[in-house]
Amino acid sequence: MRRLSPLLPFNDDETPMSWAARQAAFHTGGRVNNFLNDLGVPIMDLARGNESATSRLCEIAGQDPAPVLWNTISSVGKRLQKLRGEEFATEFTTGAVTRVCPSCLAEDMAEHSYPNEALRHRLIWRLAPVRTCGTHGVALRDLRKGTWDDGAHELQSMRGAIEDEMKRHMDPRPRAVSPLQDYVIKRLEGHDGPAWLDGQRIDQAVRATEMLGALMAFGAEQTASSMSETMWDDAGRAGWPLVVKGEEAVRDHLVIRIEEQGKGKGGASPRKAYGMLYSWLSASRLSKDPGPIRSVLRGVILDNTPMVLGHMLLGEPVARPKLTRVSSIAAAEGMHSSTAVNVLRAAGLIASEGAGRDELVVDYLSAKQLIDRVKHAVPVIQVPDMMNTSRPIVAALIELKLLKRVQEQPHLESKIGKAVDGRDIRNLLRWLEEQFEAVEVVPEEYVSIAKTAERCRAKAGAILELLFGGYLKNVLRDSSEIGLNAVRIDPQELDSLLASPPESVSEAVRFLM
Repeated sequence: MRRLSPLLPFNDDETPMSWAARQAAFHTGGRVNNFLNDLGVPIMDLARGNESATSRLCEIAGQDPAPVLWNTISSVGKRLQKLRGEEFATEFTTGAVTRVCPSCLAEDMAEHSYPNEALRHRLIWRLAPVRTCGTHGVALRDLRKGTWDDGAHELQSMRGAIEDEMKRHMDPRPRAVSPLQDYVIKRLEGHDGPAWLDGQRIDQAVRATEMLGALMAFGAEQTASSMSETMWDDAGRAGWPLVVKGEEAVRDHLVIRIEEQGKGKGGASPRKAYGMLYSWLSASRLSKDPGPIRSVLRGVILDNTPMVLGHMLLGEPVARPKLTRVSSIAAAEGMHSSTAVNVLRAAGLIASEGAGRDELVVDYLSAKQLIDRVKHAVPVIQVPDMMNTSRPIVAALIELKLLKRVQEQPHLESKIGKAVDGRDIRNLLRWLEEQFEAVEVVPEEYVSIAKTAERCRAKAGAILELLFGGYLKNVLRDSSEIGLNAVRIDPQELDSLLASPPESVSEAVRFLM
C-alpha cells in the first residue's frame, strides 16, 4: 500500500475529520471528500467515527491510530454516540452545526503560509455544552452551510463564513468558561466530579443541570424552544451550584418550588411550578432516557401534589398516589362527592372548614381505605342476624377489632360510624368454615360459645380471641346451624388455656380471664 508522504501529524486537540481535511489541503490542495474517495475511505464512515475507516486513514498516512481513535466520536446505537468511554445522545453534539472560535482560527491561519493546512476543528467544539473559548474568553460561533456535507465540519470549505465571523464585533468583556463546561471537558479527560453527576451519563448530567438552571434563572414560564445558546450557557451556570450538592439538594429545591406555587388559588400544579423542566420530562415522545432527574421530580410531585390513580406522570402511571383530591377519589370509587366529603370530614381526614369541594385534598391511602369500608358498611344492628349470634358477641368482636367500625369511637356522631366493614363479617364466617369441620352429630362435651363462657366462667371476648387466634383446636361446627351459633367448643380445652394462657394472648384478654 502506498503511503502519503510526508506525514502531516495529527494534533491532539482536533477531530479525525479535521485532520483529514488538513491532509487534503496539504497533499492535494483540494476538498476532503475527493481526497478520501481517492484513498477508498468513505467520508460518511469517517464522519460517523467508523473505526475501520479511521484506522485505514491512519495506516495510509503513517500515523499512530491511538490518538486519532481517542478523539473519535463513534456511533454505538440509534442516536447514541461514544467518546473516550462516555456514551451520550446525539443531541449532546452540535450535529450538523460547526462551532468555532474565530480567534483560535485566526491564530491557526496567522501561523502558517498555507492557512487551509492549519485550520483545526477542535474536538471540544463538537460538544453542545461547550460554548465558550477557554483560551480567548469569548462565546463560540455557530456556522452552517446548509449543504449535504455539513456533518463533515470541513473548515476549509467555510473560509468566507469564518472570515466574516472574524470581522464581527466581539464583546470586549472576557467570558469565563462555565463550571458545567469545565466539568464536561474534565470528565472526558478522566477526572472525577460531583458524585450525583458522575452517576449519570454525561449528557443526562448536563441536561438536568441546564433544565434546572433555566427554571432558576428564567422562571417557569420560559420555554425551551425560545432559549438561545447564551441563555443555555447562563442556565448551566445557574444550575451548577445546586446539582453539585447532590440529589437531596435538588429534591429540596423542587419541593420548595411546588410548595410556593401551591399557595395560590387552585393548589399545586406541577406544570406551573416546573415549567419546561416538567414539559421536557413529561413529553410523550421523549425517546432518550433523561436520567435520575425524572425519578427525583416524579417523587416530589407524588409526595406534594394530589394525583389520580392511573394518571400518567412523567412516563409512568400513578400506582399509589400519596395525595388526591376528594372529587377525584370519589369519582374513581363511584361515590357522590358530597357523601365522600361528609365521611372524610367526620373521620377527621379533611378540615371541617376551608377550601371548596373541588379543592379538598386528602391522604390517598387513608381515604381509599375509609371509602372502601363505607362502600361495604353494614349497620351494627344488622350484624347479629348476619352472623347468627348475639349482640354481646358482636360487641366483643368489635372490641377485639375482629370487626372494624367504618369510623372509630370519637366519630360515632356520624351515622356511618355505627356500622362495621361487611368484608370483615364475610372473612370471619369464611374462616370458621375453612378451619372447623361441620358434623351432623356433635359430641355431648362440645357446647356453644355462650354455654362455654358460662361453664368456664370466662368472658366472651377471651373465648373469641382464643378461637380466632387459632389457640382452640378442639372445635366443631354443628351442620344444622350457621354462623357463630354453629360453633361448638370443648370446655376442658378452654379451661386448660385459661389456667396457662399462651404468651402471645393480649393483656386485655388476660384481664378478662
